Amino acid sequence: MKAPLRLHLLVSLLFLVSMVLTLYGLISQGRKDIAREIGASIHVAEQMIEAADYAPERLGPLLNGTTRHIRFYLNSAPQSDPETLADSDIPAWFYQLIWQQSHIFSRPWRYPLDNGQTLYVVAAPADEIDEVWESAWLLAMLFVGAALLSNIAVWIAVRQGQQPIQQMLKELECKPSHPFSTGLERYPQPEARRLAGHFNRMAEALQREQSDKRQLSRQLMALQEKERTRLAHLLHDDFGQYLTGIRAQAFMIDKVSGQPELVATTAKQIIQHCDAMQGGFRHLIRDLHPVILSKLGLTEALQSLADQWQEASGISLRLTISDGLPELNTEHSSHIYRLVQEALHNIRRHADATVAEVMLCRSAEQLTLRVSDDGNGLSPDAEPGIGMHSMHERARYLGGALKLDSVAGGGTRISLNISLEVL
Repeated sequence: MKAPLRLHLLVSLLFLVSMVLTLYGLISQGRKDIAREIGASIHVAEQMIEAADYAPERLGPLLNGTTRHIRFYLNSAPQSDPETLADSDIPAWFYQLIWQQSHIFSRPWRYPLDNGQTLYVVAAPADEIDEVWESAWLLAMLFVGAALLSNIAVWIAVRQGQQPIQQMLKELECKPSHPFSTGLERYPQPEARRLAGHFNRMAEALQREQSDKRQLSRQLMALQEKERTRLAHLLHDDFGQYLTGIRAQAFMIDKVSGQPELVATTAKQIIQHCDAMQGGFRHLIRDLHPVILSKLGLTEALQSLADQWQEASGISLRLTISDGLPELNTEHSSHIYRLVQEALHNIRRHADATVAEVMLCRSAEQLTLRVSDDGNGLSPDAEPGIGMHSMHERARYLGGALKLDSVAGGGTRISLNISLEVL
């Protein structure tokens, strides 16, 4: 069942229940009013009958039917007023509903006269019941009309409310393959206008995210190719040359085996080349994966990274790591290590700094990481590169948000707060 139909049914049901309760109150009050009117009329009739005992000629006005709410009959009487329904539009069921047979005034009242005759008084509530019937009928018509008008108003309001939704759906269905490139119009309804504004801002944000994602994918592919090219050059230029030299020197040792001094010199060169290859392999492995991180933990890995970076960059680095760091798994430790490594790499390449600082400390509820420098800072129009994107992604994986504070000429500070509940 559709929502508009449910709304119409609910409105109709509310009016129906209200009408039934109101009619019930009206009928209950009508019974009481009729009983009071009949009782008062019978009280007056008793006084008139007492007067007729002393003056029998006064029975005529009583028997001609001019009294209100009661009828007088001499010597015999019907069970009810014969004119009750004859001259009235009251339905029989409504009459029975108001004037029940168990009513105290529903039977004739018998009054013996002094002359031996009997006078009967019969209640005639038809005119009072007719008033109640007219009131109930008008009230029912009022409720029906109000229910009809309310449903019409609901239908018009729902239709007007659905118009902007239908327009939004129509505009969105025009470009099913590019839903976020659709800008919704400004609608006259304030609510629809606010909804369209929120949708447009959300669509713009998602469109920017998609654009950033495409740009990041291109940068990642370019970086991947660049890294592959670097590894290829490293293997070819460095390790390949070392291997070629070692092969040539080994061939020479085979040819000059009878010259001990030349053999010793060549062997020393082979050892130097092997040491150089081993150092290159270690450097390459450390770039690909910090083995010290899995063997000695995050603290020792960061200390080793700081020493190597300070030696390679010539920039003074202060490393502060508080005691009692939480137990981190390899994945979390690796993300923190790579985040610090990338931040130091950016300082070395772009900051033109003389002092850098790395701080990793623990508080009662969180782990705080800060990397700062006294360099030239970021320019206002600087766009984040893939390194900064990777740092933000690592921070998001750790359950925090990376905060970057930088002023042109005033240095840069990167901070990250990680809840201990996530780690």
